Amino acid sequence: MTASTLPLAPGTPKVPGTGASAEPDTGYWPWATPTPTTRTPAEDGWVRGHDPRTVQSGRARAQDPDYPEWLHHVRAAAACKHPIRLDGQIHVTDADGRRIATVDTDTMPDGAIYTPCGNRRANICPSCAETYRRDTYHLIAAGLRGDRWGIPPLDQHIAIFLTATAPSFGPVHHRVVKTHAADCRRKDGCTCRPAICHPFGRTCPHGHQMRCGQRHKTTDPHLGQPLCLDCYDHHAQVVWNHEAPELWRRTIQQVDRELRRLGRSYGVDLRRRYIKVYEFQVRGVIHYHALIRLDGHNPDCPDAIVPPPRTISRDMFADAVRAAFVKTTYTCAPHPAHGNQGWRIAWGDKGLDLAHVNAPGGPVNLNHITGYIAKYVTKSTEVTGQTLRRVDDITIDIHGDPATHVGRLIRACWDLGDHEPYHRLRRWAHQYGYGGHITTKSRAFSVTYGHIRLQRTIWRRTEGHPHTWDDEHTDRVIYQLGYQATGWITTGDALLANTAAAQARARHLAGLDALADDHTPRSTAQPLAA
Repeated sequence: MTASTLPLAPGTPKVPGTGASAEPDTGYWPWATPTPTTRTPAEDGWVRGHDPRTVQSGRARAQDPDYPEWLHHVRAAAACKHPIRLDGQIHVTDADGRRIATVDTDTMPDGAIYTPCGNRRANICPSCAETYRRDTYHLIAAGLRGDRWGIPPLDQHIAIFLTATAPSFGPVHHRVVKTHAADCRRKDGCTCRPAICHPFGRTCPHGHQMRCGQRHKTTDPHLGQPLCLDCYDHHAQVVWNHEAPELWRRTIQQVDRELRRLGRSYGVDLRRRYIKVYEFQVRGVIHYHALIRLDGHNPDCPDAIVPPPRTISRDMFADAVRAAFVKTTYTCAPHPAHGNQGWRIAWGDKGLDLAHVNAPGGPVNLNHITGYIAKYVTKSTEVTGQTLRRVDDITIDIHGDPATHVGRLIRACWDLGDHEPYHRLRRWAHQYGYGGHITTKSRAFSVTYGHIRLQRTIWRRTEGHPHTWDDEHTDRVIYQLGYQATGWITTGDALLANTAAAQARARHLAGLDALADDHTPRSTAQPLAA
């Protein structure tokens, strides 16, 4: 029996003269059914989803005899999505300051120097965001472990990890899991059974039922949305975001007072060092994740990092920090929209979650908490469903939709920012009023981002031989560069550079896995089901 004599499904039309159906029925050998295509690559030039212009520009670059030189030239920014192109001159001087050589960017490939954009947001540039995340990881690890970059070992120090959140501004749809499964490890993708959202509630003055009997999933778009938009206090929320950096400053000063009071009672001097990052909640308000390390004090060397006295326990330290967060509250500047009065600024009544780091039997260890905090530096407002640029007079009518929760937050920033003490609300309306830095730390907690970036620059310029670096030689190189443009010249260049960077990254990760396998003892191997 041949393919032309196979029986057809009832009702299947036949092609005249062939005995075959015009459209093969999926009930017979579905794997043999040809996949319909909307375009033919040979006809319109599309290759693997790339348009003809991208293919043509990529081929022109790859067929250029200077392609290897170009690829080496853009290697530092090859994985960047929006690299910065700089042009100008680079001068080399001798020990007496006399110029001995000059290199012009016109002699380089593309007539420019490529440098990464350095954006920390993963939705803007994943490559630069990953670099920023890794820098943050090493910065936090140095502040917790020590014994690196001139920081002494910190194994005798104690630290706490805390999460401080804002108060409630109105009931919203939420997802609360009271008991997680034993194998639950993911916060964003948790599939554990949540509790009922709002099982009880009355009808508000605007006619909305203030209750919800659903068990929301993690991907439910209703999460973070108010049960009643008119009852929700959007003005108070954006003002709290606006005042959050000042609230933290006052709180950390109160922590110093509590530690001085604790130290006087035991006749010792105590110092605190911290690092914090912020994260947006789905309702559009920020909360802080912070690590606070307790140090001692050496009067002969005040800048030295010494362990705290053993008479101070973890619980004493935690009680002092908790008391500071409870006591810190103030009233911000008055505003006509609030009856010429200010808003009360304080932390939430149930908004302080505190845990000891590396406590015996505790759930928080150094590796876990370091990676947990570092991952937040690449995030922005995408959890609320929008990622915007700065709002102006033209776009406020587009983004300030009064029918949505996010739109009302943006509109509240714009309306309140019309008065003098709150002008910054308009500048940061795209972040719902918050204008603080993503990461702040004490000076003595760890090294700086600039120090870590310098180490990476030394490694790159010495090609993996940092011991050959000479600071005196670098002072003799003078850069006179200016901004030329942003982005790759062609889409084909971006495709080739990003592909080469991805391949290099894959080889690097494969090498790390091979080294890990070589250094893993056979006796410690665990079965997959363990």
